[in-house]
Amino acid sequence: MLRGVRSALCRSSLEAVQRPSGAYEGNSVNEQRSDCQATPSGAPNEAGFSLIEMVVVVALIIVVSAMALIQMRPIMADADMDTAMRQVIDQIRQAREYSITNRRYVKIAFPTATVGTSTRYEVVTTQMDSLTSGAGATNPVLSTVIIEAPAQYYTFGGLDTPDAFGNSAAIEFEGVSGGPVGGMLFESDGELVDGSTYQPINGTVFLGVPGSNTSARAITVLGATGRVRGWKGTGTTWVQF
Repeated sequence: MLRGVRSALCRSSLEAVQRPSGAYEGNSVNEQRSDCQATPSGAPNEAGFSLIEMVVVVALIIVVSAMALIQMRPIMADADMDTAMRQVIDQIRQAREYSITNRRYVKIAFPTATVGTSTRYEVVTTQMDSLTSGAGATNPVLSTVIIEAPAQYYTFGGLDTPDAFGNSAAIEFEGVSGGPVGGMLFESDGELVDGSTYQPINGTVFLGVPGSNTSARAITVLGATGRVRGWKGTGTTWVQF
């Protein structure tokens, strides 16, 4: 308010000293303007921020960022588990498609490897040329994929999928923990079969993080058709992915 009054007085002063001819009396125009623009003695400097204000703003930013990070953690963890599930689904489907396209048996396995102090959970597909007449004795590995951490092969007791292929183990095919002795093979017609009997088998791969029921994921394979499904666990039920 005081600033407004002072500005009005300055304008009045400048207008009062101006002659009709354009000349000025008394102080020069520059002097008049200098007086008007001068900051009154003792007036506070209003430019910029004080150190306290800057500290308060930075503290608020840190608090808001921390709250956002806490809220994002469950979302990020859920996304990591979805990524791991997609990796397994993709590898199973690719193994099936490769078998059909190249008319070869393709073995799929889910080993756990220890590297130093860490454990890796893998999906490995192998072209079984030794099972095809005239194809040779070498069985080349087609792919080895390490699933996204922190996911691991893990099953939560009592939480089987609606397909009900069994959940006594994290890797269960034909009702056997880890799968049948002969392994799991895709045939050129798309079926998933027992590597010893060549009969269609069903199975499930369970993923999860111990202590977190909502991290439960499952991939089921229907042997007769090679159909692959993904499931997300809520802790008590399953929802198809």
